[in-house]
Amino acid sequence: MVYNLIGRDYTTKNFDFTDVHVDGAHRIATAVAKYDVDRFVHLSSHSALESSPSEFYRTKAIGERVVRDVFPETTIVRPAPMYGFEDRLLHRLAGRGSVISSNWLQERCAPVHVIDVGAALEKMLYDDNTAGQTYELFGPHMYSMHAIRDLVEKEILKKRGHVNVPRMIMEPFCLALNKYFWWVTRDKDQVIREFVDQYIDPKAKTFDDLDMKAGRLEDFTFKYLVSRLFLSFNKCMRTVLMMV
Repeated sequence: MVYNLIGRDYTTKNFDFTDVHVDGAHRIATAVAKYDVDRFVHLSSHSALESSPSEFYRTKAIGERVVRDVFPETTIVRPAPMYGFEDRLLHRLAGRGSVISSNWLQERCAPVHVIDVGAALEKMLYDDNTAGQTYELFGPHMYSMHAIRDLVEKEILKKRGHVNVPRMIMEPFCLALNKYFWWVTRDKDQVIREFVDQYIDPKAKTFDDLDMKAGRLEDFTFKYLVSRLFLSFNKCMRTVLMMV
């Protein structure tokens, strides 16, 4: 069995979304077909639509079509934004400094626990009925990014700043950053995605079809943010000791 977990949510001078999500996926699917692998699971993304304004989502959708053309029994998995240890959802909102956005944190999604996604992928290993199916894996509740930030601030006992930069400024600024700097910066398409709410395909299968129940974000925010509380506590203790 082969799992394709390769993906990128930003572009660089060396690769774009088509290189990774379409051409790369096609190469892997071709190898799977060539060597007569029994099962192939392709991890895509939520909101994968060829009509999407986001190139990330468009190429994810094209990648799904390409791998199915090569290997029709491919299982497509579309996870929602995932949270867990060192994620880029909760920890970004809990980070120092301001969170910069262009849509006033109004983007809506149904975050899913990464452990639930991993367990679902493991179940597919043992269930041949999942072959050729498409699964949307998402959490039980839809939130705005603003609501998730409120949950995060409640757990870390701090207020984090937020700066909203208009899209007409942010897009060309991020394009220039990504073009002229050689380290990871914010991508123009990431700004576009702030204005795209998560789309859930009503025809796709879900956790229910795997006899699973996704966990609630509220039940895990403390677990994954507790390290930040300890860091803040240690900093306070050091300050007190220096004053004694």
